[in-house]
Amino acid sequence: MRKYKHILAVVEPGNEHQSALTRALEISSLAPDTRITVMIAMYDFSTELTSVLDVQTQLDLKNRLMATHEQMIEETMSRLNAKNADLECKVVWQRNVTRAIVDEINSSDYDLLIKDVDDHEITKELLFTTLDWKLLRYSPIPVIITKEHKWESGANILVAVNFDDQDEHEQRLMNLRLLRHAQQLATIIKGNIHLINAAEPISPSTLVEIPGFSPDLYTEAVYNHNHNKLTAFARKHRIPQECCHICVGQADDVIHHKVRELNATALLIGSSARKGLAGTVVGNVCEQITDEVDCDIMVISKNILK
Repeated sequence: MRKYKHILAVVEPGNEHQSALTRALEISSLAPDTRITVMIAMYDFSTELTSVLDVQTQLDLKNRLMATHEQMIEETMSRLNAKNADLECKVVWQRNVTRAIVDEINSSDYDLLIKDVDDHEITKELLFTTLDWKLLRYSPIPVIITKEHKWESGANILVAVNFDDQDEHEQRLMNLRLLRHAQQLATIIKGNIHLINAAEPISPSTLVEIPGFSPDLYTEAVYNHNHNKLTAFARKHRIPQECCHICVGQADDVIHHKVRELNATALLIGSSARKGLAGTVVGNVCEQITDEVDCDIMVISKNILK
């Protein structure tokens, strides 16, 4: 069973609950040697008012702001009774929050990033890439995006496995990574692991023109293929068949429905790390689900597998 040795918990200034820090403390409770670095990435454009403020005043303002946020972290840790944890506080002055977080990850030996969900305006979702989406694409380590709810003992943990990737080796490795992290979370909360797979009824346009082609038969073939793969994967890793779920439909709809049905406390899913215009406009399945489901989400990017 894997153990997390160094967790980076990114907290939000002014957030009353600080779910990311709470999750980090819960995870470290089973491993006394786990270190936690609590980080705030911040920037205040008022310090750039060079026409009003001289250089020394700008520096003093920056230092006061950073000291205020560091004190806020200390107060939060005290409120969460984190005295016995191996904690370090870090306030980073950087206007590009994503870059600040990724640079911090690359500067040390972190093996898990935990962050509160990024509250972004619905009107921006189709046009702008949110902070959470960027982290899911660029983070070199697994990411947990937390929501404001408690981890209950005996809760369900849902793992979204994929059997449609053309690269079978990469696919097997991703599914195994997701399961191993799910097992670690299950140990922490004494939870139950469920597997979910979506058999997407997509008919290749070239096949539609073939005489006698039946979309229903094609969908059934996809379902049977995925069902056999899911059954074999579950049997190999000792997951009960009653905890294996396969549904016909688009992946985001299937996963969203199953999260609600199981009242899952956490979802684990792989990210395709899509970039460019397509990623900016619609994101990938994993990023869309981040906005939709009301549970913690752990994401492993394909970039981590390389």
